[in-house]
Amino acid sequence: MKQIKNKIYATTDHLYTELYKSYELKKELDFDTEFGELVANETRIKILKEFIDIFKLAKKRNNELILERTSNLTKRCKLHFYQLRRLETKNYKDNVMYFTTLMKVLYSLAINLYK
Repeated sequence: MKQIKNKIYATTDHLYTELYKSYELKKELDFDTEFGELVANETRIKILKEFIDIFKLAKKRNNELILERTSNLTKRCKLHFYQLRRLETKNYKDNVMYFTTLMKVLYSLAINLYK
């Protein structure tokens, strides 16, 4: 159980780092010329905040809420993937892999916490 908690803390720290990077990118984007990137980045920020909240629930071993919140998060991730595809960004596949891996980690945590 201690290993799982350590991984939760490490993942949460990484998510906070990604959130900080997204906020910095938001400051640099221009509203008039880079509106699409700004909207996609705002969606990314919401996704990262949601992941952080869910990992906090995992620390508290609240399995039911994890599964409830994950379904909403899945929809938001799909929206983000659609936005990135429409913008034809270079890092589309990286984003898909990153968020898909995080979802897999969440589901495995929910299964392990259920035991």
